[in-house]
Amino acid sequence: MTKLIWLHEDCLRASHNVFSHAPDAQAVFIWDDAHMAAMHFGLKRRVFIYESLCQLPVEIYVGDTVSALMQLADRGQEIVTGKSPNSALKNIMQALRETIKVSAIADDPFVQMDSPPDLRRFFKYWNKAKKHAFSYDGRS
Repeated sequence: MTKLIWLHEDCLRASHNVFSHAPDAQAVFIWDDAHMAAMHFGLKRRVFIYESLCQLPVEIYVGDTVSALMQLADRGQEIVTGKSPNSALKNIMQALRETIKVSAIADDPFVQMDSPPDLRRFFKYWNKAKKHAFSYDGRS
């Protein structure tokens, strides 16, 4: 079975495990303005995403994520993507699974946290994550 890699905002780096899981697969990113607006992505976040994509072997398409991926995936093709705690991305994956096989590949975590992170704003996430990220010297 051939594979198609769907990159989303939670797996935008060349060393993500999704690339080793499907090394010969075409990678795509769907620039979905409705999704980005629903996620409250501002201009700076969108620029960051675009600049990250420019460093990756990925084709960028514009449109609704589910519709675009269903058109891009050939019959019988599996979509491989990065696992995410983001409920909006989980909903997209679930919608795709109704007609296409989707595998979500876990990545090595940046930090080990005691509870699920608040992903609505980076600052809230970072305030919690930095306590664990910089504990290399024994401080917690």
